[in-house]
Amino acid sequence: MEEHRYLRISLLLLSLIVLYFVYRIFQPFLLPICLAVILATLCFPVFDWTCQRLKSRRSWAALLTCVGVTAVIIVPFVVLVILLAGQMAEVYQQFQAKLDSGEWQEVLNLQDSPFFKPLTDWIGQYVDLESLDLMGSLGASLQQVSLFFLRQSTSIVSGLFRVIMNFLIMLFCMFFIFRDGEYFTEMLKSLTPLAESYRQLIINTFQEVAKATVIGTLLTAVAQGVSGGLLYWILGIPNALLWGCLTALFSLLPVVGTGIVWGPWAIYFFLTQSTVQGIILVIGGVLIGMMDNVIRALFIEGKSEMHTLIVFLSIMGGIGYFGLVGMIFGPIIVALGLTFLELYKREFQPSVAEPVEK
Repeated sequence: MEEHRYLRISLLLLSLIVLYFVYRIFQPFLLPICLAVILATLCFPVFDWTCQRLKSRRSWAALLTCVGVTAVIIVPFVVLVILLAGQMAEVYQQFQAKLDSGEWQEVLNLQDSPFFKPLTDWIGQYVDLESLDLMGSLGASLQQVSLFFLRQSTSIVSGLFRVIMNFLIMLFCMFFIFRDGEYFTEMLKSLTPLAESYRQLIINTFQEVAKATVIGTLLTAVAQGVSGGLLYWILGIPNALLWGCLTALFSLLPVVGTGIVWGPWAIYFFLTQSTVQGIILVIGGVLIGMMDNVIRALFIEGKSEMHTLIVFLSIMGGIGYFGLVGMIFGPIIVALGLTFLELYKREFQPSVAEPVEK
């Protein structure tokens, strides 16, 4: 009996050591694997439909589904990058032309602005604003930005290569998840010492929250980007496509979000005496920013049945721990944690005895 006990302890220790090294081996691929699982969950109806049309040829159905996912992601991305590259070059040329012509000097003359004069008068009591060379600082900043991108070109290329490799690994994993999904499901079930009803509850929670989080995040970013682009176009801001895409991108950031894009334009309108445009942009920018708190939170809350506060904290905490992908992983992990608490309550909480009628 004692020997059997030591054998179990030794087996447990050896298993933990081996599992640690297994984790270290798979650690570089955890992000693409997790994204592959989430995308496969979202795209499984497409795979199932394709598999039925191909008479249960799962390999071909998985291959076609992965090709379709690649086309849906890559083609719009490449077209958008080409368009944005042209508009970014135009923005740089326009900015440099205004800098050379001295137009920015007039714009940055804050003491002549009725909106900023009280502020400059107050700051002027403590700081000599006339000694500040705003134009020189602006030109130096622009030069530093150009030098930064030039110096970081190698890191940017290596980062792009890493993104491409992770994308290929994700597609490779998706293919086998589609084709051999039943095998992986049964393997995980055999390793889980839970009842079938509990396992199904965990699977259903993961599927619902994964779909709600990804779709809610994408829907929020697209809605804010499109709304921002239309607002910029209506107000006559050049290269509205670029600023709309930046609005969609920065909408993923907490707190500041879209204000990074429309805030400087609002200040520019006020400095150039375009008061009406500035007020419209501020009001529209605030409304666009509120979409983040409404669409994403309500969408995820409705699907996962989590409170809005829990959804908000899970998104913020996920971003702080995992980065931008944390807005997807955070709610999923929190929802699974709440599911395990529910299972614990069902399994271990003593039921209240019902009163016996006499």
